[in-house]
Amino acid sequence: MVVIRLARGGRVKQAIYRIVAADKRRSATSKFLDVLGTYNPHTKELKLDKELVEKYLSNGAQPSDRVIRLLQADGVNTPDWAKPHDRFKKAKKEAEEAEAPKEAAAAEATAESTDKTEEKAQSVDAPETAATEEKVAEDQKEATEEVAKAAEAAEEKASE
Repeated sequence: MVVIRLARGGRVKQAIYRIVAADKRRSATSKFLDVLGTYNPHTKELKLDKELVEKYLSNGAQPSDRVIRLLQADGVNTPDWAKPHDRFKKAKKEAEEAEAPKEAAAAEATAESTDKTEEKAQSVDAPETAATEEKVAEDQKEATEEVAKAAEAAEEKASE
């Protein structure tokens, strides 16, 4: 089977791709049947031999997803069967099935969080409102100041 894909070239971190028609069984950078164009991802420059691309597509060559997107961006007529896969989009049935357990898990998580907040409200250490939180913070600050004063007094006694 003939595929139309990108073959990487160029330097490290300076990739330049050739759009090639190749046998599917060969590696991506090995021998190929024809060079159909080039693509530079850094400058987004695309050069294609449109007639040659359409010839291969009409004879049944399978373009890769990225090549399909490049061809469509350049205005090449792609066959109806040549559509890029959306790797993030799920089929409707899969999406609905995936949402059902997530909704149940979300409901359980909210129930658990409300249980935890109720337990926290019943706890002696937990402040109930913002005003009590401020009071607790002030009390802690006063306590640390008292400890600092006591430490200074102890140092003075030791030095005398």
